Amino acid sequence: MVDPNQNLNERPPLPVEENVAYPIEKNSLFKSILQAITGPWTKRNLIEWIVIIGSILFIKGCVFDQYIIPSGSMEPTLHGGNLFTGDRVLVNKTIYGLRIPFTTIRLYTWDKPQRWDIVVFKCVDKNSGHSTLIKRVVGLPGEKIRIRNGRILINGEVIPFSPSMPPNIYYLNDEDLIYLSKTNPDPRAKKIIEEMRKKYPYRYGCRDEETFSVIPEGHYFLLGDNSVNSVDSRIYGWVPENHIIGRAFAIWWPPNRWRDFTGFSSTLWGKILLYVIPTLLILLLIVYILTNKKRSIT
Repeated sequence: MVDPNQNLNERPPLPVEENVAYPIEKNSLFKSILQAITGPWTKRNLIEWIVIIGSILFIKGCVFDQYIIPSGSMEPTLHGGNLFTGDRVLVNKTIYGLRIPFTTIRLYTWDKPQRWDIVVFKCVDKNSGHSTLIKRVVGLPGEKIRIRNGRILINGEVIPFSPSMPPNIYYLNDEDLIYLSKTNPDPRAKKIIEEMRKKYPYRYGCRDEETFSVIPEGHYFLLGDNSVNSVDSRIYGWVPENHIIGRAFAIWWPPNRWRDFTGFSSTLWGKILLYVIPTLLILLLIVYILTNKKRSIT
């Protein structure tokens, strides 16, 4: 019989199945994790992410960036090492002009590299283990350069080193290597020097022929401060101006090695690039995250 008090619209309860495990969809879990990071997958959200990523890439490609020093070629000015031990330098990419990001194509030039600038550049040697290097500008376009007795001769005159450079810096030429090979009594050292001369012959800036001594227009002569352990312009020659990415102006890591080479961090532009822009980006990111959370709640 039908109970008159029974609600006819009420459905009978489903039978309870004990010890039944319902599988969790991996795709939905993965999607949930991604959306927790990126926010909802909407057209508006996609545009916002494109703007954020594009802004970061523009700043890294055109404004300033940081680089890890991988080797000891600039010792003692810059300490080389791995991801955790090497110096990290900040590089001003706007100092010499405007470039297309991540290329050697320069759209406009408003300044030129100066002697003794520490610059980051794209290597001209295709066999180099590193595509991006850091060295010091020593010779300028049109100059006749010669390394002799550890000093730099420009158009026949010895030029003084910058006061900011290491006091005991000594640039080697091939004559120095020959002298070291002859005077060193250790046969192993002689062998190393001879192998070094064969593998990395010093020619540019070390020989009197015009091909190796006169810097072409639009090119520069770059050397490492640690001359004996530096593969630089003495070996691979003149570096085109458009290969120079920017000027290193500070060591920012590790903290005990902090150093400002140029005083750029105390200028108005330096404070804007180092403090104002990063602060604005962090604030925009926080606002973006909070806004996405509100959208997901509603």
